Amino acid sequence: MPGNSTVFRVVTDRELEGVLLVCVKFSSESYHDFEREETVRLVESAGGQVAGILSQNRSAPDRAYFIGRGKAEEAACRASALEVTTIVVDHDLSPGQVNRLEKLTDCKVVDRTELILAIFAVQARTPQARIRIELAQLRYMLPRLSGMWHHLGRLGAGIGTRGPGETQLEVDRRRARARISSLEKKIASMETSARVRRLKRNSVFSVALAGYTNAGKSTLLNTLCDAGVRSEDKLFATLDTTSRRLILQCGEPVIISDTVGFIDKLPESLLESFRSTLDVVLEADLVLLVADASDPEREAKVTVVRNTLKRIGAENVPHIVVWNKKDLALDDAPYGMSVSALTGDSLDRLAAAIQNELMKALDWRELRLDICTGETEYWLRSRCIIERFERTDSGGAELFCGFRRSAGEAVKYLNSKGIIHAMSGPIKETDVCR
Repeated sequence: MPGNSTVFRVVTDRELEGVLLVCVKFSSESYHDFEREETVRLVESAGGQVAGILSQNRSAPDRAYFIGRGKAEEAACRASALEVTTIVVDHDLSPGQVNRLEKLTDCKVVDRTELILAIFAVQARTPQARIRIELAQLRYMLPRLSGMWHHLGRLGAGIGTRGPGETQLEVDRRRARARISSLEKKIASMETSARVRRLKRNSVFSVALAGYTNAGKSTLLNTLCDAGVRSEDKLFATLDTTSRRLILQCGEPVIISDTVGFIDKLPESLLESFRSTLDVVLEADLVLLVADASDPEREAKVTVVRNTLKRIGAENVPHIVVWNKKDLALDDAPYGMSVSALTGDSLDRLAAAIQNELMKALDWRELRLDICTGETEYWLRSRCIIERFERTDSGGAELFCGFRRSAGEAVKYLNSKGIIHAMSGPIKETDVCR
């Protein structure tokens, strides 16, 4: 499976493979109205075309066939009538359920995780993204290997391949585990390098763009920062973290990072493989929760994003809900800030809101210095925003400033110079004059 770009075959240059889509709604779980349409888009993004839809309401999954034997037989008849050989189920299936469904229907059966993995494989543009996708594919494939092999007879030993009496299945499992271990080490190295880069710019206020896939995060990054990032009207167009610098009106720089888009019921294997890229959200000073203002299901998708942020432990990071595509919206958003990344409408207000959050995050202090040389002033300005700077007759200075991280470093530096007279604070954010 790793390395395959799609789960569907191309019938002709113009015709995509037809599939039967099976949609199951369980009484025990929440079901959003957009889920069926979204699964159709997933199929199309993976290179297929929905020829028919089979729906079912259930109280619980069937352990053998997930949809029950009767519904499976109905799916087989429907697939035959539609002349399709692939069935897509909009939930995750166990390896055993896939095997039994394939035997009964005589069709290839694709579950939700395999479908999304196929799209990620198509969209992966960088070596880093390809490594993460391959790891997710292998983790998905490993427990399913037994169903992929029908030749399980004992085979003789081979140099560097099989041990005595080792089956081909055991060989493949061993190779898959070895490859998983290798990829995990590569990702760990990538994470270390990324963490070092983030530490180097730790004094700069960081903003992460998070939101439902295709909400326009990359377009927003491009317009705000003139980033030149690839943005397309398709699901999961962004798989890598892209960071750009934005200079605010106050002169302060901030780092804005685009991240992989979320989707309802995002598979755990993908969430785990992309956890290092999502650390950008976890470590951010501010999250812009980007949503499509023109989407009829916008509220439900914001809920999905909030739940996903909770899954990665980022629910307490300060955030602003940004309703993008206001130029296409039929009504006003109920809360948050409405913008259009395409036209640039209200992006100045968004930048001002980011600046306001930056100011709130600073460690504001009153400083009195007995001596303030040009070197001292330069050192302070490189580490804080100075709202007020007044020199005294004795050669000192009185300052009202906000430190980007903590005033502790300044205290140590100024004490080492023997020039600090007094420091008061921290000052509450409500007392800061902007």
